[in-house]
Amino acid sequence: MRDLNALATFVAVVKANSFTQAADHCGISKALVTRHIQDLEVSLGVKLLNRSTRKIGLTQAGERFYDRCVRIVADADQAVRDVEELSRGSHGLIRISTAITFGRMHLLPAVNDFLMLNPSIQIEVTLSERFADLISGNADLVVRLAEEPRLSNLVARRLAPARWMVVASPDYIARHGVPLTPRDLLDFNCLVYDRPKGGDWRFKGRDGEQSIKVSGNLRSNVAEGLIDAAIAGLGVAALPSFAIAPHLASGQLVALLTDYQLPESTLYAVFLPDRRLPERIRTFVQFLADRFSSDAYWKLGRMPD
Repeated sequence: MRDLNALATFVAVVKANSFTQAADHCGISKALVTRHIQDLEVSLGVKLLNRSTRKIGLTQAGERFYDRCVRIVADADQAVRDVEELSRGSHGLIRISTAITFGRMHLLPAVNDFLMLNPSIQIEVTLSERFADLISGNADLVVRLAEEPRLSNLVARRLAPARWMVVASPDYIARHGVPLTPRDLLDFNCLVYDRPKGGDWRFKGRDGEQSIKVSGNLRSNVAEGLIDAAIAGLGVAALPSFAIAPHLASGQLVALLTDYQLPESTLYAVFLPDRRLPERIRTFVQFLADRFSSDAYWKLGRMPD
């Protein structure tokens, strides 16, 4: 493999018909220009240039070599420009992984609005309950709800808070009554969001902090399944407010134990630490931060206009 710098120097010498002007163009010394040409001729085993004190000319081998080098250097320059454009965010691909319910209800609408403003950027969204492996390159960005960022070697940008609420349908309440304290949940069929400590509901209220080990006949790692079950009157569920806001507004679900608080989660945008993070990713993360602000609409129990 030849040194690309030497090839670029050779092209510059021929175009300028001068070692001195080639040195200025390449930003190197005239001595280094001479060294590049000599190294090329030695490694190739042929003379590329006929040179005198006033004139430089290509040998027959030099002519053939020059034609190829021009294309190689041009391709390399274009490759650099393409990467620079990607880093500036003028176009390029962002691969995003997010949870199924949040993705459908909130992230995909946000992506649509972002692409209206940035049509030269492409976005791939994967909906999954599994945290994507950023190290392997399967995703550039993970948007997730968590009480704490999951991995210390990643950058986690806080986007918005999100409450957890205990809810049930009016029909279920009519048949089974209303829990007045967290301990009353032990007598109710609880629909469990299958996540770390999913069956351990921790409350803070007038009685201090307490942890209730709930149980029921349905567990799921997808919030939408539990929402449907709660609306159908199957039991009581603890769910993120971003997922149930429209159902609270419509009256399909009713908030319970409103004098008590479950631990608040935070919506994060998670990505690899990189001082050269592409501008398109920085722009998209800032867009999400502005959209899902500290007064997030799901925290207020309503949907966006």
